[in-house]
Amino acid sequence: MRSLCWVLVMVLFSGCASLIDPKQAGMNPALSFLNSYESALNDFEKGRIMIARERVLAMDKTRDDYPAARKLLKTKIDPARLRLLGHYTTKARVAERAGEWSKAMTFYAQAAGLNTTPQALNAKRDEMELKMRQLRMDTLLEQRREEDAKLLAWLNAYEPPKGVDSRDEAFARAREHTQDFVEDHASLAYREAKRFLSKKLPELAYVEAESYLRLTPDSDRGARLMEDIRAELPKGIRISSNKRSSKRPSLSRRSVVPETVKREQVQELIRKGDWVKAKKYALVYRREGGKGADLLLKQIQASAEKEAAAHFSRGRVAFRQEQLQKAIGYWEKAVELVPENGEYVSALQRARQLQDQLRVLRETK
Repeated sequence: MRSLCWVLVMVLFSGCASLIDPKQAGMNPALSFLNSYESALNDFEKGRIMIARERVLAMDKTRDDYPAARKLLKTKIDPARLRLLGHYTTKARVAERAGEWSKAMTFYAQAAGLNTTPQALNAKRDEMELKMRQLRMDTLLEQRREEDAKLLAWLNAYEPPKGVDSRDEAFARAREHTQDFVEDHASLAYREAKRFLSKKLPELAYVEAESYLRLTPDSDRGARLMEDIRAELPKGIRISSNKRSSKRPSLSRRSVVPETVKREQVQELIRKGDWVKAKKYALVYRREGGKGADLLLKQIQASAEKEAAAHFSRGRVAFRQEQLQKAIGYWEKAVELVPENGEYVSALQRARQLQDQLRVLRETK
């Protein structure tokens, strides 16, 4: 059983889903002679449960190995499928009740891939995605509105006080600098709106486009872009009002960073090799105008990337040695150091899913 499970691991981790659509796998009815007990067993042992099932169902009943294939379906393939189906459906419902929309979406999709009538589960998956997208949009929209309000307030912050000439150069240059900053912020928002729209994420494009129009209200191109975005918004997505909400995002998972950071504190964290904390402190130090902050950040990022790459490599070695838990530990460290690396994140997600599936399948008798 152990060897069978690790065959499953190696195949799934290489990118082959255990829940592949038989049609996508090229199962042409005209090639039904390829369906045999051996091919179904091979697919099952490699974790392609649904393909194995379809092979048995498509077999010629006159074949000598047909009885053995039906026994395989009854004693192994369907029990494994139903156990995983129940497992992921339960996890999806638990996540849904907890309001963890992203997790629920993933679990419903996994359950749907194992169900012979997946329509209801796919509908639940779509429902969870809509809730996740709505929550993400609402949170980002509220945050951006607050940020823009502060930006716009700055535009009027550099009026010369009584006793200073109204044309004072210091205040004029400060106003000009602030205006340039606001314009740069608006330009970035416009570019991001276009990017999100092209990636089929119109609700995120809306956040950026609204910000752009708030900072540059007379922009014709901004108005046209907003029309395009509204036309693409998914049915069911609501635009929240511009009233400040009393409900704030939870910060309980964020590490506490002092409001004021000295260069020596950053350097001490660098000496300790605490790259995650060092980066957070260095960002505060830079925000305060700390000398050499950019150089410190580059040093920290380079070191973090080097260490993350080493952890990722160790994880791959551990995985090849069938040490899945150890591999997960290394990949967790890599993701913590460089969370923006898609390869690290994807490897960790797949490994955790494999660990979960292996636990369930090992219970199948």
